[in-house]
Amino acid sequence: MSEHADDAGTPAIVTHHTRIGVRHVGRRVVAERLLARLLDHPYPVLAPHGGRLIVAADPVEVVRGPDVWDALAMPRVDGARPPAGGWIGLLGYDLGGTVESLPVPLPDTGGPPVAVMGRYETVAAIDARGSCEILAAGSPRAAAELARLAERCEDPIVIRGGDFGGSVASSLPSCAYQERVQRIREHIRAGDCYQVNLAQRLRAPWSGSPLEFAARLWAAAGPSSHRGFMGLPEGTLVSASPERLVAVHRGVAYSEPIKGTAPAGAAGMLAASPKDRAEHVMIVDLVRNDLGRVARAGGVSVPDLCVPLRTAYVEHLVSRIRAELAPGVTPREVLRAMFPGGSVTGCPKVRAMEVIRDLEPVSRGPAYGSLVVVGPDHSIESSVLIRTAWLARGEARYWSGGAVTWDSDPVAEQREAMDKAAPFERAIVGGVV
Repeated sequence: MSEHADDAGTPAIVTHHTRIGVRHVGRRVVAERLLARLLDHPYPVLAPHGGRLIVAADPVEVVRGPDVWDALAMPRVDGARPPAGGWIGLLGYDLGGTVESLPVPLPDTGGPPVAVMGRYETVAAIDARGSCEILAAGSPRAAAELARLAERCEDPIVIRGGDFGGSVASSLPSCAYQERVQRIREHIRAGDCYQVNLAQRLRAPWSGSPLEFAARLWAAAGPSSHRGFMGLPEGTLVSASPERLVAVHRGVAYSEPIKGTAPAGAAGMLAASPKDRAEHVMIVDLVRNDLGRVARAGGVSVPDLCVPLRTAYVEHLVSRIRAELAPGVTPREVLRAMFPGGSVTGCPKVRAMEVIRDLEPVSRGPAYGSLVVVGPDHSIESSVLIRTAWLARGEARYWSGGAVTWDSDPVAEQREAMDKAAPFERAIVGGVV
């Protein structure tokens, strides 16, 4: 299904550049202030691309549901200033059913569409110094308006606070979570699968501004490579993900799966854990296989394996897989090969997703899918939507979990799932790290 906006303007490459940050205002502050000024516009977004934070609104076209795959089969446009003129949006976890033959997903009452992508002809790209460049592949008037808003980003913004009036509830309270871990171990013992990523959904009241919640979540999570925001008619997606699904630049793809977790400050324990390393290597092999579907023969390598990744609330292991893409591969083919990310399914991927459908009592909604930016030059930056919340109808939802293997201890797995929920709980009550 496609929606078209009026007055898209005459296609052209128009660039406006303005420097922000003369008072040493950083990239994240500039991005959040500009996003605040776009909240009353249709489909406001914030996402990384090419080492910069992209902020935009007012897409000239919106596509929903499985039709997003057709949009991402876009022809390549050389000479463009990416990502202006490209697509930005959400691929929800359940879109995986259009890639593989899977059971019918659970209904997601109050959730977002399974997928939604907007084509943004005008975007603001903010670099690490807080310098803001307005890129446009359409209406000069739209570029001038976005530039006007960007020039005001030195001025602070005031956001109404949230109203938290209740407790956080889980779809899998501790005993239920532990029971699901044991059932997965039984699947593994029977040789049915090797690893399954189990998740719970947390819910809490939230009636404040989506941007106030986002600022709290981002502060509580600390620096994250793939923070994201997307406002939809149905609600708002907010993510503090540290994980890359896939990036593509000049015909080379990179994926950086995260797997293996320990409490904050326990990096040494994680590095010495045979269980976490085995869990991680399984997923690296899965991602190598996924990238191999779109790579040239012999073009997949692993430059970095099991590298420590520290966050404010847990320690992780991350690897980097590189693939030289085969000629003519489109963004659609790359994303379908990778989707959903192996780190949030398990392996074998299809069987793990079948077990997830059987054991998780509620939909994953937007979580464990991807927030995707695709440029007209076929560049891609996409996250794995972990540490992700959905705000709608006076409620905040957040998903957290972890990989279960034969060596998993049910109590430890449930504790890990709650450790990963720390940014959400701190955002809800207003505390930060």
